[in-house]
Amino acid sequence: MTYYIGQALGILAIVMTILMFQLKNKTHMLFVNIISNAAVAINVLFIKNEFNSGVIICLIAIVQIIVSYIHDKKGVEVTLAEKIIFLALYIVGGLVGLTGPKEILPIIAAIFYMLAMFQKNPQRIRYILLGNMSAWVIYFISPFSTSIFAQIAGIISSVIGILRYRKKANE
Repeated sequence: MTYYIGQALGILAIVMTILMFQLKNKTHMLFVNIISNAAVAINVLFIKNEFNSGVIICLIAIVQIIVSYIHDKKGVEVTLAEKIIFLALYIVGGLVGLTGPKEILPIIAAIFYMLAMFQKNPQRIRYILLGNMSAWVIYFISPFSTSIFAQIAGIISSVIGILRYRKKANE
C-alpha cells in the first residue's frame, strides 16, 4: 500500500514541479517547491522503503527554501557561512543516507539545488535547476518512481520558463 501512496505523491510532485517553473514570482516558486520536495521525500521513502540520501536531501532542501524565503522577506543576502553550512548539511546528510553508489546522485543534485535557492533571479534559478533535475532523473530510474516524471516535466517546464521569461536582445 505504501508503494502506491508513494507513487501518488510522485504524481503530486509532477504537478508541483510543472507549476513551479511557470510561476514568475520567486516567493510562489519557493512555496510550491516546498510541496514538491515533501512529496518527493515521501515518495522515495515509500518506494525504496529506506531512509536514504534522497529523503534526507529533500528534507534539507525544505529547510533551505524556508531560509531563502526569510532572507528574501528581510531583503538581505545569504551569508557565506550559511552557504557553507548548507553545503555541509547536504554532503553529510547525503553521506549518512548512503545505501549504495547511486545515492551520490542526490548529493550532486543538492549542490545544484543549493546554488539555485540562493539566487535572486528566477531565470537563473531555472538554469541551475536543470543540473539538479538531471541528476534526479538518473536516480529515479531504478527503482522506477513516478518522481522521474516530475524531474522530466521539470526540465521541460524549466526550458519553457526560460524561453518564456527571457529578456529580449533590445531590452
